Amino acid sequence: MLPRPALTALLLAAGLGLPASADALLENARAASKEGPAYLFDMVFDDGGQRLTLTVDQARPENDRVVAMTPELSKLSGEVAKRAERLKKETKGDIWCQEFTESIPASAKRVSETASTATYSFTPLPGDDKNMRDVVKYLTGTATLDKATGNVLAYELSAPKAFKPAMVAKVDRFSMKVACKAAPDGRSHVDTFSLEVSGNAMMQAFRQSETRKVSNLKAAPQSGYGAP
Repeated sequence: MLPRPALTALLLAAGLGLPASADALLENARAASKEGPAYLFDMVFDDGGQRLTLTVDQARPENDRVVAMTPELSKLSGEVAKRAERLKKETKGDIWCQEFTESIPASAKRVSETASTATYSFTPLPGDDKNMRDVVKYLTGTATLDKATGNVLAYELSAPKAFKPAMVAKVDRFSMKVACKAAPDGRSHVDTFSLEVSGNAMMQAFRQSETRKVSNLKAAPQSGYGAP
């Protein structure tokens, strides 16, 4: 998946009755293969104050997958350079939307559908991320799946009201939206990602806003590391 922000994100909601076919579709989505070729791709990162274009090679070692950055790090300075360096180190190139299905429980409910897609709402599973255990219970999320392939087409979560994940912190707004797209081999990958978080912590207001756009997927040069 894309690099995790300060407050990582993953899901809740209600819905209509769950049809018998829904479980089969969800299981199909969870069972979608994670294996496949490694890719070289571009990612544009924009947090409102800084815009960077990264070229990522999934075939390289995990801590060395950013092979180019515009503007170059050598042309940046101060806090901007520090943020760019941190982004470069944290970028793993894990862009596969199938990973989102790990947070969708069997109790997810189908709330709408078309001839080719189905949209679900659910109470999220926090997984192994300790930072998420105090957050997900406040969030409402949805996921739209392709009926034919089980691919994740869209994934969204938000907080319907302000919440306090810790005694000294309050989140006033939380919104994460992901749109997915098929890679050349058919796997669903993150096409666009947007995050909006604001609130206060330790008597200090904070706001985080960022977008990421993934494009130009091409077969990565073979380097012996294989797919991510």
